[in-house]
Amino acid sequence: MARTIATIKGEMATAFMADENLSAKYGFAVGTPFDSFFSKVSLESLLLYISAAAIWTLETLFDMHKQELSDLIDTKKPHRLKWYRDKALAFQLGRSLQDDSDTYDEVVDSEKIVKFAAAVEYQGRLYIKVAKGESPKQPLTSQEQVSIETYYSDIKDAGVVIELVNKPADHYALTMDIYYDPMVFTANGLRIDSGADTVRDAIKDFVQNQIPFNGEYRNSALVDTLQQLDGVVIPEVILAKTVSDDSYQGAENGEYPWETIQAKHLPVSGYYQVYGDEDLSLNFIAYQTIQSV
Repeated sequence: MARTIATIKGEMATAFMADENLSAKYGFAVGTPFDSFFSKVSLESLLLYISAAAIWTLETLFDMHKQELSDLIDTKKPHRLKWYRDKALAFQLGRSLQDDSDTYDEVVDSEKIVKFAAAVEYQGRLYIKVAKGESPKQPLTSQEQVSIETYYSDIKDAGVVIELVNKPADHYALTMDIYYDPMVFTANGLRIDSGADTVRDAIKDFVQNQIPFNGEYRNSALVDTLQQLDGVVIPEVILAKTVSDDSYQGAENGEYPWETIQAKHLPVSGYYQVYGDEDLSLNFIAYQTIQSV
């Protein structure tokens, strides 16, 4: 990455003032700060600035060239998973592709409906997980799914079997003991000063927004997040569990096939959601400091 002009000039000025020959010629002590001996409008200062500007221009051109080569390599390797993921994000609803092409004649951001995407290869199939919306994330409609599946059938490489994963968020539930500072929280977990339900809100935000799409959930990461909250002394996970929406909806007599999360988990749909407050069972325990003298 190109250095700033000021940084380059500063490095040149330091080397200038460290040169013993220049020290003898100009009469300054080796190591003297450049600005304390030369004014900003001196010939020496202007020459250093011009040289620094030229070097900055060259470094910037090198950065641009490097990025152009990287972009070119990306377009010449369409078989990588990243290409398929990026194509999901580039999909435009209601617009046809150019003839014999995988691109549109015009890019209209408002027509891009896929906000989150991931490409996963498993047992000879390429699974592309997608979602729209922001917070909360949402699955595509049935018509939108048909459109993007047709889109992929046109642009995919021959022989690649693609399965679009377009599902509601996986269900997430948590049982946790929260040891709290009684000077900050009430016995039911609300902040004394504002009445805000900060712990519950932080858990929802972590599960639904802080985990990258199709990223790995970790119990330890949730604990680390909660420990940053003022007044939370010890957050201890008792039980974290999850179930895909398909399995949840298909359950009979309320026998939901929850899966206990042992340290980490990857969502089937690509993302999680806390569907109801009843899914967060938080036991608030006043923390008492053990004192000794």
